[in-house]
Amino acid sequence: MCYLTKNPAAAQSTYGILTGTVKDGQVDPASDKSPHYEIWVEANGSYRVAVNVKSTDGSDVLTYFDSNFQQATKLDLPTRAAGKPGFTELKTGPNGQGLDYVRDNLFPLDQMAGIPPEGAGVTLANLLDAQIERAKADSQAVILICGDSFHDKGKDTTFGFSPEQGEHNIHMMQGNSGHFAGENRVNGDGALFIRYAGGETVALFIRFNTESTTTDGQTGNPLTS
Repeated sequence: MCYLTKNPAAAQSTYGILTGTVKDGQVDPASDKSPHYEIWVEANGSYRVAVNVKSTDGSDVLTYFDSNFQQATKLDLPTRAAGKPGFTELKTGPNGQGLDYVRDNLFPLDQMAGIPPEGAGVTLANLLDAQIERAKADSQAVILICGDSFHDKGKDTTFGFSPEQGEHNIHMMQGNSGHFAGENRVNGDGALFIRYAGGETVALFIRFNTESTTTDGQTGNPLTS
């Protein structure tokens, strides 16, 4: 469901979690077809994290934002935040290590709601802007992002660092039908967390309204009645 803006031609994706610090963030002005909010993360190098704020096929982006996320996860976020920065590969599938919106009880799925990508008032871009600025001002803030990695030898055309590398698919990766059915999996969903000084953690979960929340536990394919 996610198409990377300026996706490296030689990119190969691996699901995992990236841990680091926030350098900057902005809506990508060149991503009219599939708008993303781009986050510059410093870890053991520079990374660009592409967060969907709108779908390529016109489906609505639904979000759940938790300003005080305290739910335990299989990823043990406090320990990871205190550990070595960088990208760690996570196994997906029925016995996978990654997040699963449907099975992990991370948040109430039925409370995900649509939010405009841009504009005045409450928007996904404005919400991300506020958290990115706060993280930049907090020397102890750590960002943790689950998604699919990409790598290329070229220069990143959004932030200018080299090599071009980062994460995309920062959203639910199951319950798709049709063209996107091949992306389905379990224990491999994307999400974004920022852990601030003192341990306060915010969390952002994203899915598309075309993605079913009733899925097969082996494949992530939508179940039919």
